Amino acid sequence: MKKLFVVLILLVSYAAAFADNSDYDSLYENAQMFKSKLYNDVDPFQDEDNLKYSWSPYPLFRTSADLYFKDLKIEPGYYLLTPRTLSGKDYVLFKQNGKVEFIIPAVKKENTPLNFYNANTPKIKLTKWQKFSSGVRKKFYDTAKDSGRVTPPSTYVDINVEIKYVVLTLYYGDDKYTLLFRRSPY
Repeated sequence: MKKLFVVLILLVSYAAAFADNSDYDSLYENAQMFKSKLYNDVDPFQDEDNLKYSWSPYPLFRTSADLYFKDLKIEPGYYLLTPRTLSGKDYVLFKQNGKVEFIIPAVKKENTPLNFYNANTPKIKLTKWQKFSSGVRKKFYDTAKDSGRVTPPSTYVDINVEIKYVVLTLYYGDDKYTLLFRRSPY
C-alpha cells in the first residue's frame, strides 16, 4: 500500500511538472521580440542611471551555457541585466561593455514579495569595529552628501532549469521579471 501511495505521489508531481511546461510553451510562443534597434546599441537611459545612482544598479549575470530565445543564441559570458519598458512592453537588456547585445522580452512581470531581499540575500557579519566605523561613515556621508546620488534598488537573480526551458527570474527593486530560454535551439 505504501509503495502504491509513493508511486501515486510521483505521478502527480510529474503531471504537475508537465502542466507547468505547457504553460511555459504558451508563454514562450506569445513572447514577442523587440522590433526596432537601439541607436548604436546603447541603452538610451544609461547616462541617466549613471548620474542617479552611486554605483551600477544592475546585477551581473554569468552564463556558462548557451541560451536560446527564438532565433537568438546567447553565448556564455558576463552580462549586465537591465530591465526596461520599451514601446510599452517589458524587456531585459543583456549588456556587455556598455553595449546592448540582446533584448529579451519578459514573459511575466509581477511584484516582488514583501521582505524577499531580507530573506534571500546574504548579510555580511561585521565586527564591532566595522559596525562603529560604518556608522560614523554613514553619519558623515548623510550630513556631507551633496551629490544627490541615491543607493540603487536591491537586485537578485534566480535560475531554474526545467525539462525544455531555462527560467531566469530577475528581481529588481519592487518588480520581478521572468524570462524563458530554450535549452537547445530545436
